[in-house]
Amino acid sequence: MPGCYLLIGNGDGTGDGHGACMVHNPGYDFNDQNVAVGSAYWSLLVERFLPAQG
Repeated sequence: MPGCYLLIGNGDGTGDGHGACMVHNPGYDFNDQNVAVGSAYWSLLVERFLPAQG
């Protein structure tokens, strides 16, 4: 099944320290506020590009 990977961004490593390294790194600290941004992005993508059912 085709899929997609999206890099939303997690900061530049300054300030609160989020985003200083990529995932699968022991120092990675995920910014939980990105969950809402990422899910909103995918929801809007689905709404725009999949045909309406009903």
